[in-house]
Amino acid sequence: LQHRVGNGHVYSSRHISDDEAAAALLANLPGEALADPRPLRFTAGRRKAVWAGNVIAIGLSRGFLEPLESTSIHLIQTGIERLIDRLPQRRPGAAERAAFNADARAEMERVRDFIILHYWANGRDEPFWRERRGVPLPDSLAQRIALWREAGRIVQQDRDLFTALAWQQVLVGQGVMPEAYHPLADLLSPADRAAFIETTRKAVTGAAARLPLHADFIARHCPTGEVA
Repeated sequence: LQHRVGNGHVYSSRHISDDEAAAALLANLPGEALADPRPLRFTAGRRKAVWAGNVIAIGLSRGFLEPLESTSIHLIQTGIERLIDRLPQRRPGAAERAAFNADARAEMERVRDFIILHYWANGRDEPFWRERRGVPLPDSLAQRIALWREAGRIVQQDRDLFTALAWQQVLVGQGVMPEAYHPLADLLSPADRAAFIETTRKAVTGAAARLPLHADFIARHCPTGEVA
């Protein structure tokens, strides 16, 4: 948005009241509020079958997790891609629908696992966060964490939204460290490793230096004249 800044405050209604959440939101705005806070509630979950009969659910009709990673637009796109891949014949059969639903379920559950990781690995001491750490993990996430801790390995699935680097950033960032690493790393000398890191640093720094500032890009390519 170029004419205003959108703000929200995601909270658990079992741990904080609507009024307390609204006060926290208003206290952290970068400027004057343009409207009163509007409470929204959601129930996390997914449909058991996104393709039933001659109806296919895409987007929020398929399910919703939560706003932390803002995955809804991505899941709309992958739903469309999955539909195109499996564009039904004149009379699609049960096997086609079952395969479609299995793919959709697996995708949603992998996104769910990545989001749950943030809550489980947190180190905060408020009641909400202590409660999140104590919730049993899905088997698929528990296996990912165990593999990471044991061998420093992250297994990528087909069409995963979150890359191995994204998983690594959350795990390491929250202090979940592996006990071992890939043995091929020992084939590099300390000097070779240092040179690789320096080469990477220079490449990233150089690429960033060539990019325009965000405001300059907007002004050049898509100005509206309504910048707040």
